Formats: sequence, C-alpha cells, structure tokens
Amino acid sequence: MHLNAGDTITYCLMPGMQRYSASILSINDAGIVLQLNADSPSPLPLHQYVVISDAINDVDLYNEVSGRDGATLTLKRMWTGKRDFFRVESMFPVIYRKVDPNAPWEESRIFTGFGGDVSDMEPPDETISPRLWKMLVDMNAKLNLVLEQYHLDNEGLTKAKSIAVDISSSGMRFPSDNAFEVGDVLEIKMLLPTNPAVGILTHGKVVRCEKRDNSATDISLHFINLVEEVREVILQYTLKRQRDIIRQYRERSV
Repeated sequence: MHLNAGDTITYCLMPGMQRYSASILSINDAGIVLQLNADSPSPLPLHQYVVISDAINDVDLYNEVSGRDGATLTLKRMWTGKRDFFRVESMFPVIYRKVDPNAPWEESRIFTGFGGDVSDMEPPDETISPRLWKMLVDMNAKLNLVLEQYHLDNEGLTKAKSIAVDISSSGMRFPSDNAFEVGDVLEIKMLLPTNPAVGILTHGKVVRCEKRDNSATDISLHFINLVEEVREVILQYTLKRQRDIIRQYRERSV
C-alpha cells in the first residue's frame, strides 16, 4: 500500500460513483482518518461504506465510517482488493449470443440515462412558479422512466430469464445449455437489479468451459472493449451486492 499521511486521495460512497477528495491525517492497518474538503457530502452516517482508491497499486480500500467530528472522518478498514477481481454472486436477466470476432461490434453501453437529471435544479428564473417547476420536474422524471422501460423492452431484457451469475468488473461466469468453446466471443446483455434497474450491453471472450453433472456448462468470460463508464457501473453494483451480503450476514448473526 502506497498511501501515507499527508496524501491527497479520492473516495466514493457505496454504491454511488461520484468521487470526492480528501487528505489523509493518519493511516494504519486498522483504520484511516481523513480531513474532508469542502466538496464532501454532508450525510456520512455511521457504517456508511467508503471506497478509497490506491492508484499506484491499482487497488481499492473498502472502509466503514466509525466516526466524524466536523471535517475529520474516521474510517474502519474492512478489506482491500483489486478492482478487476472483486467478484460477487447474484441473479439477474442475461441474454447472450455468439458473434463473429472479426465483424464490427457495438460499443459497450448502458441502456439508461434518457434526458438529464433536473431534480436538484432551481427554476431558471423567478417568473416560473416553484409549484409549476416541481410539476415539470416530476413529469420529466416519469417520462425518463417510461423511455427507459421502453428501451429495455426493445432489448428483450424485461422478459429475459434470470440466471445465477458470478460477476466482477473484469468478467462473469454463468451456466449455459448452449455449446461454446474457449476463444468464442459473446455479445452480452444484462439487467443489473439496481434501483432503477440498469441495462448493459458488452462483449466477452470465453476463457473457460466447465461441464456440470447435468446438461449445463459453466461459461467463464473475460470482458473485452469495455468502456470505463460501463466498467464503473458493474463495479459499483458488485460493491453494493457485497454490502448487502455483509448486512444480511450481520442480521442473521444477531
């Protein structure tokens, strides 16, 4: 680990993607104390998960808020892991098909994001009634949801079968009744069960095929040509899923 007291770092709050900056006041194997900058978010409750990036080692430090005093934030170290190998088990709709590796592919992309988020925007001028502005904002949000649902329907994801998936930001594994070989390239569409759900299109190269006792085969893929925006969405989903698993474990242990 190459992080030391005095270093300036960036962090995000699970499961969000927005990054903030801070300075390290102290750091050891048990915890980290940060000096927050003016751009830090106000709500940082106890047990909030905070992810700090160590760019030199290409790893992320996963922490839990254990205390805050003004602009000083105390974190409890939870675990450290490389971003590309952070893997979780889940279940969600997946559509896949073999494609010609020599043919042009669609760029990996996200199926959501119609329009802009104006929920936090103030009315453009005082001539617009705040009540009318709120109605317009609500209508815009509902229209975006309708458009996103329509797009997901067109991609076939809302009617796709949910399957057990092992996923990270570098690849995924899932059972298949179809025959594939190592080196095959698959087009993958998946619907991550976030709120709201996020549809993703990407491609993966088959790196392993493991026959099960039944007719299914476990297909392991390595994502290829994955744009950073899509990789970040997958990473944040795996982080949230891991957090949910930890919370469920704690609840069962009480």
